[in-house]
Amino acid sequence: MTESHESSSSVLTPSRPNGAGRRGLIMLVVGIIILIAVVTFLVYMIFSFPSNGSAWQAVFLTNGRTYFGQLVKQNSDIVVLQNVYYIQVQQPAPVEEGAQPQQPQLTLVNITEELHAPENEMKINWSHVLFMQKLSQDSQVVASIEELQQAK
Repeated sequence: MTESHESSSSVLTPSRPNGAGRRGLIMLVVGIIILIAVVTFLVYMIFSFPSNGSAWQAVFLTNGRTYFGQLVKQNSDIVVLQNVYYIQVQQPAPVEEGAQPQQPQLTLVNITEELHAPENEMKINWSHVLFMQKLSQDSQVVASIEELQQAK
């Protein structure tokens, strides 16, 4: 009776080569870890670096300001511009009655020229960005910025 009990228990236990199942599980876990690492790296590369860092961008903010600069980094939290400029509008003095009114004067100002003399880089929180536009090489803004940079 004891012999029959032993033989029935060996029938119920599946036979498999030693370590084959464990090796397969380890390979699966290693494969998943490598896949996660590759996907994480690709996502980081896509969102951290712009396609062309030398392209000029116009960044329109929720407060009505617009900044022009070269996009050097963007991710899900911030946009980073270098060589940053903005347009300053200078209103003409009031004219006498009957005289023709003068047009406001527009001037490009580099942020380094401000009173507190910041570095020529700006980090902008995405929540303050309405939209961004890549400026073409024949843009008047780009031509004016390049002219200002050559004059320095």
